[in-house]
Amino acid sequence: MSVRLKMLLTLIITVVIVAASVLVSNVILFSRFVDENFEDSLERATREILNEINVLERNVASITAIYLANDAALINTIMAGDYDALAARAHELFLDLGLEMFSVTDRRGVVIAQPHSPDFAGFYLTAMRSVRHALMGGVPVATVEGGSAVSLMVNSSSPIRDAEGTIIGAVLVGFRLDTPEFVERHRYITGTEIALFRGTESVATTLLNNDGTPVISLTISDEIHHAVVFNGETFTSEMAILGHNMLARFTPIVDTYGNVAAILFAGHFLADKMSVVQSFILTGIAVTAVLLGLSVLIIRIVSARIANPIDKKLDQLHIDPLTGIYNRRYFNENYKTKIDILTRSHGVLTVAIIDIDHFKNYNDTYGHGGGDECLRVVAQALTTAVMREGDFVARYGGEEFVAVFPNTNEEGARTIAQRLIDSVRECNIPHEGSRAKGQVTISIGIATGFIKKTEHGDALLKLADKLCYTSKDNGRDQYSLGKLE
Repeated sequence: MSVRLKMLLTLIITVVIVAASVLVSNVILFSRFVDENFEDSLERATREILNEINVLERNVASITAIYLANDAALINTIMAGDYDALAARAHELFLDLGLEMFSVTDRRGVVIAQPHSPDFAGFYLTAMRSVRHALMGGVPVATVEGGSAVSLMVNSSSPIRDAEGTIIGAVLVGFRLDTPEFVERHRYITGTEIALFRGTESVATTLLNNDGTPVISLTISDEIHHAVVFNGETFTSEMAILGHNMLARFTPIVDTYGNVAAILFAGHFLADKMSVVQSFILTGIAVTAVLLGLSVLIIRIVSARIANPIDKKLDQLHIDPLTGIYNRRYFNENYKTKIDILTRSHGVLTVAIIDIDHFKNYNDTYGHGGGDECLRVVAQALTTAVMREGDFVARYGGEEFVAVFPNTNEEGARTIAQRLIDSVRECNIPHEGSRAKGQVTISIGIATGFIKKTEHGDALLKLADKLCYTSKDNGRDQYSLGKLE
């Protein structure tokens, strides 16, 4: 064998080893990336659902129960013992407020009106902890619980009192969590499979059987149930569900009394991951064999082949890469959800459009690198100023941000707007090109109003945008407040 042939064989063997090593390394890294992305997705899905349940508990259910318990017509019909008129008034309120569940009891806890299920009139509701609490004169408490008729719901009760303050009954307001519509809506928003369990049995799920029919019931193991319910832990693991391997996350849903009322499941099928990884391996081997002498180029080609799946995963993330805060995708998805929730309760919503003053001049003065740093600092300042759970700030585009504050009235809107302006001022970012001040400032358009129909969401956003221009026209470094009638 000639020296040239030996060198060629040595080179070929070296290239094969290097190419194989690079390929294996990339497979491992890619597999880890997919795992991390799946886990992040499950965490976001869990956070979205728990946040909605929290909003229903703290705001929608409690406020609605108090409102109904103080309805004069409802109180008068109970005092008069006119149950036909009571049923008519309850039905009218049920339709006007777009409620899912609404019950009226007497002071013993017996149902005397229930428009969502009239046939249950005469039944006792004292099994519901919130009803017992209300009949004892307690402050309205919202909680997550289940019963015999409804497997899982968020509910709140409030005592009904006569003119002397004597308790004559109670109202119960509930929002069901055990419906296909609830889990399917969150599957659409989060892109993950969702299920809710009461005990070890599911009460609602998006999972399907192999023939495409909805799954009637799922069962979780005693090990998972014990870890989540008794230890209060979030349980994440790869497991077989309905014959399919999934990355599953089980999270406790805790009621107002500190007990685990239900278990939330979020999961991803692992078949897609395995398919992508296998395709990656086969393609890499084939290209390496054909282009043995160009192994580096082969790796780049293989990387290009997997770029699209990676980009799709990244596109699903809700974080703006420059500022590190929520992006416009997150705003679009969550704003619609909040509008849907507030439409049912006719709740109030405040939206702010925020623009950095003379940002073009800032870029011209300090360069785009300086502009990027300015955006990051302002974004963090705005996020720090948003203090309540459920409120959020997102980058809307360019130097523009949007902030959303559910259940915030006109007075609260003024406080928030001033806090946002002060937060940016306190950063003391020099801005020689600003015609407003010698430092970076913001202009805000902030709009507030009751959401009685879904179209009000778009109207509120347009009003906030218009008011932002008003702030700019009036000299900037200020806010303009408007109310949607």
